[in-house]
Amino acid sequence: MVDKTLQGRILKGVGGNYQVLVDDGSEITAKPRGILRKEKMTPYPGDIVDLSFTSDEVTQYSIDHIHKRASFLIRPAIANLDLIIITCSACEPKPDCFLLDKLLILCKKAGVSTALCITKADLDKQEADNLYRKYKSVGIPIFIIGDDVEFEPEIKKISELITGKIVSFAGQSGVGKSTLLNIIMGKNCMDTGRVSEKIGRGRHTTRHSEIFRYEGGFLADTPGFSSLELEELEVTGEDVLKGFPEIAKIEGDCQFTGCRHIGEKGCAIDENEIDPDRLARYRFFRKQMDAIQPYELIKKKNNGTGKKS
Repeated sequence: MVDKTLQGRILKGVGGNYQVLVDDGSEITAKPRGILRKEKMTPYPGDIVDLSFTSDEVTQYSIDHIHKRASFLIRPAIANLDLIIITCSACEPKPDCFLLDKLLILCKKAGVSTALCITKADLDKQEADNLYRKYKSVGIPIFIIGDDVEFEPEIKKISELITGKIVSFAGQSGVGKSTLLNIIMGKNCMDTGRVSEKIGRGRHTTRHSEIFRYEGGFLADTPGFSSLELEELEVTGEDVLKGFPEIAKIEGDCQFTGCRHIGEKGCAIDENEIDPDRLARYRFFRKQMDAIQPYELIKKKNNGTGKKS
């Protein structure tokens, strides 16, 4: 029997119930108190929470308080992450670099470290190498793996990197996130699915975010997704720039201060080796967010109405 008041970390939440790992190593089920729902404070996997015993015969513990988060991402929905390993495949499904770059922007904004894992390299080594070349200037760890013994050293490097950390794997459906986690953990803790030939996306069985204990830390499996909208996540033009460090580092080299690197006269972009596809996506995102931001500021200034008071 665990103590009547205690602290724990949320492992997963399904249908309003949360599985919580408490200090003695046991797992309990708890529901948030009404005050949390009233204040629109939603618990997420990774959260540290205070709990208390209730008289409810079905769910005997309540979540009373959510501790301050060191980091938080809504996509994927995990709290207190140390590292996200963005996972994309060399093929099946085709790599979505727009999604990959959006994830890099969001992680930078949230202060979460990132790494890139390119899967299925055994099926298309050329595309795997091409992705590596495009992203090596970002300055993050990059791993290339596949279903072959030659990639085992890369798996070992990933295992060493994530030990003792709270880590999430995120990316498109069907790229092999759960398969990779199963290999690392040495057991089938996550269900896996094949890629649908008809729609070109993963028929993945992960339906909710969940974290698992691993080597003094936690690993997260998250639902795959095919779209991610920056404008819905309060991303600014400056956030976009920070998510492209190879572009941000030329700050100060341009002829004019405050250069947005979208084609201004005297921009130093042309004097630096920036991958043209990454540059095109940066400019697309930057123009999109810069166009939205002034309107959002007006809305906040006028109590969210968008009209003058």
